[in-house]
Amino acid sequence: MARGSVYGPERAIFTEPRSGLRIIQLTHHSTIAMNMYFEMCSFTEDERHVVLLAQRSACRDAPWDLLRARTDGSELVQLTECDAMGGAVICPALNAALYFADREVRKVDLLSLHETVVAEAPAMPYPNQISFGAVDEAGAVYFASGRLESGRGAVFRVAIGSGRSEVVFEGECQNHLHIDPQGSTLYFGENTPNGCVRYLIDANGHHLREYGFDCFAHHTWFGRTGLMQGCLLPPGQAIATYREGDDTYRTLTQGRYYWHSSASRDAQWIVADTNWPREGIFLLHVPSGTVTFVCDPLSSCSHPQWTHPHPSLSPSLKFVLFNSDRTGLGQVYLAELSPEFIEQAASGAILKPVALDSNR
Repeated sequence: MARGSVYGPERAIFTEPRSGLRIIQLTHHSTIAMNMYFEMCSFTEDERHVVLLAQRSACRDAPWDLLRARTDGSELVQLTECDAMGGAVICPALNAALYFADREVRKVDLLSLHETVVAEAPAMPYPNQISFGAVDEAGAVYFASGRLESGRGAVFRVAIGSGRSEVVFEGECQNHLHIDPQGSTLYFGENTPNGCVRYLIDANGHHLREYGFDCFAHHTWFGRTGLMQGCLLPPGQAIATYREGDDTYRTLTQGRYYWHSSASRDAQWIVADTNWPREGIFLLHVPSGTVTFVCDPLSSCSHPQWTHPHPSLSPSLKFVLFNSDRTGLGQVYLAELSPEFIEQAASGAILKPVALDSNR
């Protein structure tokens, strides 16, 4: 696999029997593939392409590369080729992918594949571990985490326009970096021997403080509202929102164990997978509170991340992106959300029972 290589379609197209939606399997190679995590938008603005990760070979600790896929499943293009990559993130505003390797923060254009060096990377990727970065909606500031020469883990910040980079946090091992769409605040977790500590820091690299709310299993920013939305830990069995400093959270829906959730930009929709038991992927219409079944990913939901569905929404709600190892290997899928489906999901019509004929 070489950067710029164009691969033929691996797609399979089928219908979800319960919802009737069309499902497109984008990858079907003998190597593991997965989406770019539910904390970011992996789609181009026109929704013609989505970016995903695929291992270069079928062996343990094989390097990961970024691939660009057409959302109709007709083409796969390799965007990167490096043995150790960290901080991978998609920036729709720049129509580019950002990552760091070999002490450089790099930007690769998703269509032309032209790659440029944005800044010096003050840290190295974690060995044998793919990590994700964060970028604001405007494409002005980039954050990633890696390992310093001292062995300490660190979060660093890059001003994309000037190329200025600086370390803003040092600790053990950081993860789940994501910045709110308005570009004001970064969230990240810190793995320590005593458990996970959650932090917020302003996007300018100042005002580090602990994020005191620890009831979410997983969460993301809730559009541009300044709130977080996420799935509550057991016994919560709910999707809720929380604002920094509030006394409590607000429940949006409850009744099953939602696991990973991601919100639309306008904070009107949330997509979530489920576990314990696995009931499928669901779409929540926030204003009405209606919840609609999208599909059953048939994922094993075991330890590796590519076995977790990790669903996310495309910019105009045309697609739900998710993972599944239903074939035995982690692969990437899209569920196509038709306008009729979205309209019915908003009205709750899909949930209404079919009237029975009293003569039967």
